[in-house]
Amino acid sequence: MSIEGIFYIEIFVSDLARSKRFYVETLGWKLGTDEPGVAGLGFGTGYLVALQDTRPAKERRYAGGMFVEVKVDDLDAQHARLQKLGLEVSPIQARPWGERNFRFTDPDGYVWQYGQQGR
Repeated sequence: MSIEGIFYIEIFVSDLARSKRFYVETLGWKLGTDEPGVAGLGFGTGYLVALQDTRPAKERRYAGGMFVEVKVDDLDAQHARLQKLGLEVSPIQARPWGERNFRFTDPDGYVWQYGQQGR
């Protein structure tokens, strides 16, 4: 028996339609599941499941609940594309272990990071 990897990531969102627009139109991810209250979005070999949060507003908390880095093949192009679309992105950082990456947040405040081995 062995571990194969992450099957999917699941998050609660405050506005499912807004989140679908962000992940599909801004990030360019592929909408796979589109049902009432749930959207599944593919990115490379990964999959994100976004669930409409139906809890009372006082019970909702989003930002700070997870951190995921997505591996991309052209970090500079992704950074420029997202900036051009008006998304606030951090500067690209060169890490001592040979990786380059940058961060951004989704409409609910979840932090994402795109990364690439240094070139």
